Amino acid sequence: MAKVTREQSELTRQIIINAAAESFLEKGFTNTTIRHIITKLGISAGAFSGHFKTKEDVLYELVSLVLNQQFTASEKLIADRADDKILLYAAETVLQLYIVEMDENLRDVYYNAYSLPKTSAVIQQTVTEKVAGIFKEQLPELESKDFYLLEIATGGVMRGFMTVPCNIWFTMDMKVEAFLRNTLRLYYVPEEKIQQTIAFAKTIDFKRAAKETVSGIFQYLERQREHLQGTAHRYGKD
Repeated sequence: MAKVTREQSELTRQIIINAAAESFLEKGFTNTTIRHIITKLGISAGAFSGHFKTKEDVLYELVSLVLNQQFTASEKLIADRADDKILLYAAETVLQLYIVEMDENLRDVYYNAYSLPKTSAVIQQTVTEKVAGIFKEQLPELESKDFYLLEIATGGVMRGFMTVPCNIWFTMDMKVEAFLRNTLRLYYVPEEKIQQTIAFAKTIDFKRAAKETVSGIFQYLERQREHLQGTAHRYGKD
């Protein structure tokens, strides 16, 4: 019986995450309330608080998933085109800029993820490990703590560029070029390589990749929910 309870509890938790993700996309993180989520699901406040205390706790669960989806999508983008870690860094970061530019609600979600204590901490930890793997060969004298400090700096640049929407005076091409130029300089990438990286980024259809990545996130959440529903149903029969 205890196992059935655990399965059902995990299913409820996943359903809350799915509903919250949909609400964040529909209304933005700022305008989504816990009451909106529980009303959408038809559950009690107690059922929600049994799994999450705040909206940030739900967003925290989504952050790792979103980062992993972005990393996977970026690797696929350049898999048949280049075997270059710096180009991979460019693909990952530029893809994120394009995702944010898709929708103002997405911009709000990412802005809060980079601003709130728990979510920004997991971003810093995850990305620090990633950039250390990318730039360690070029900067062998740096330790994990050094890459952590660099991630705080480049994360601040990312947050700033995500916050400002593109317009006719600040096009997406301008945003991408300025972002890559500033962040790659922090990692002491030579100017010639920076120019090559910017040129390479312009050859990728990031707009399409951004749409596919967001769609993939929701498809993954739905598959998780369906799997848990099936598991809970099987245990319910035993």
